Amino acid sequence: MSRTAQLAFFVLKRLLVGVVVIWAIVTVTFALMHSPGAQDPIREILGNHYTSANYATLKHEYGLDISLWSQYLQYVGMAPILSNFGIHIGHGAAIGGLLQGNFGYSFQNIGVPVWDLLSPGVPVTMKLGLYALILSLVFGIPIGLLSALKQNSWIDHVSQSSMMVLYALPTFVLAPIVQILFSIQWHILPESGWGDNWQEMVLPISVYAAGLAGYFAKSFRSFMLEVLQQDYIRTARAKGLKQRIIVVRHAMKNTMIPLISVVGPVMSYLIVGAFIIEAFFRIPGIAFQTVQASQSNDYAMVEATTILLVTVVVVVNMLSDILYTFIDPRVKL
Repeated sequence: MSRTAQLAFFVLKRLLVGVVVIWAIVTVTFALMHSPGAQDPIREILGNHYTSANYATLKHEYGLDISLWSQYLQYVGMAPILSNFGIHIGHGAAIGGLLQGNFGYSFQNIGVPVWDLLSPGVPVTMKLGLYALILSLVFGIPIGLLSALKQNSWIDHVSQSSMMVLYALPTFVLAPIVQILFSIQWHILPESGWGDNWQEMVLPISVYAAGLAGYFAKSFRSFMLEVLQQDYIRTARAKGLKQRIIVVRHAMKNTMIPLISVVGPVMSYLIVGAFIIEAFFRIPGIAFQTVQASQSNDYAMVEATTILLVTVVVVVNMLSDILYTFIDPRVKL
């Protein structure tokens, strides 16, 4: 089988695995939200206004008066497909249909689609993660490169020790420290907020990027040291090429390839970190909305945000695997 055919088969296999994983995530999330121990969202909505008639009416409007299996099929979006074969299940759009892009309706904001509540927070979380990723690369890669080139020197020891502290320090510890110092004591930057001015972005992005910069610095140092020991690097040195040319033209290019392999852990870090950063700095992103939804027992919101965030991790990991295979022909398929 040719390399092209092998790549095509590998991509197809990864796509199928990704679809299965996402389906499993949807199924598990749905099962947890509808487990016997879960609170009844309709009772939560009615509160002191509960009557049997109101309960039955609202339960019907949300499509929760049908069997759990039918609810699941409608939630994943199979109802319109099955209707083409004369099989009709469920009613209304409140229960959702993921294949059609419908996450259902919020249980706390009655009559409001979940996506209408989530959509303003999606770009906020994406910008926060993107800015933190860029900042961490800007600092992490040069520090890792310098450490590798100055291996076992005082520069290497100081930089790696600093990066280790940043990498090991939990975000929920670093966030209040910088808030106390820069906002409460020194009054340099705002304590919380997002988007009104650039000053509000400095603290959350910096705290978000700190641990990631340490991770990139240590990873890039290891990758660079491994590349610098390769035979073609020794050959380049034997030919009399300057160290700068060897690093820029040969070593850097080949060090970037294994760096793609850390995309998966980085994305997981960004997802988990978003919950902490948005909570501490009160940033109206999707992670902050998830926390608020869980506190208010808005199960539809929790389901939607969980599925969205985990799907992003699965898709990014899948794409990084595919990209790594394309750019590195040494990878066995």
